[in-house]
Amino acid sequence: MSPRTLTIPRRFNGPPTSGNGGYVAGAIADCLPDPTVQITLRAPVPLDRPLQWREAPSGGITLHDGEQLLAEAAGCVIDAADIAVPPAPDVAQADAAGVLGRMTARSETGNPYDHCFGCGIARHDGLVIIPSLLPGAAGEAGVVATTWTPSAELAGPDGIVDAPITWAALDCPAGFAWGARLGQHTPMMTGRMAGDIAVPLRAGERYVVAGWPIRQDGRKLHAGTAIFDEQGRLRARSLQLWLLLRT
Repeated sequence: MSPRTLTIPRRFNGPPTSGNGGYVAGAIADCLPDPTVQITLRAPVPLDRPLQWREAPSGGITLHDGEQLLAEAAGCVIDAADIAVPPAPDVAQADAAGVLGRMTARSETGNPYDHCFGCGIARHDGLVIIPSLLPGAAGEAGVVATTWTPSAELAGPDGIVDAPITWAALDCPAGFAWGARLGQHTPMMTGRMAGDIAVPLRAGERYVVAGWPIRQDGRKLHAGTAIFDEQGRLRARSLQLWLLLRT
């Protein structure tokens, strides 16, 4: 089949010059019919220019910038043994953890992700999802959380939040979970996301976004994230692989 195109608008950056990993993964997932999709990011995804995606011979799709492979995606099954979703955090505790996370972010200088669409504290048009450790046993297990209410401009006319936005909300909490364990300024990046949306999110409703570390294999950091509604029902989840950057 002929290549089709996908453009990541500049607004949806992670690092200053490339796409937010979660938003990119969600935009690619939208090109597939599967309810659960795994996206492997092979290179930083450029902003504001058409990228080519095509069907892969082995199934799924690949995303390219000219001859450069940027990402691979295919339908998958998330193994429950790999992602044991913890109980939904208490809303009040998650809200307090988010307040602490944002206060800490405002007090820091030189954070290269201040303008990230997902977690940038300097963004007025981003998600500003900045979790911190929960108190008690959840925090001892490494669970970070915050509350988040999607605005109407992140949704379609029916009030349903666009899928790439939900994937973006699922992305950064995994980094915060590992940052809480290894140090928040540990250089790392999203390498792979497998995710699904059980029930689409709606603008104007408050949610709890949580992330937790699973295991470390050398430079490979495995993590899970989830979004719950205020009644504690699971709305979306992801299983992620982050990579420690070589220094």
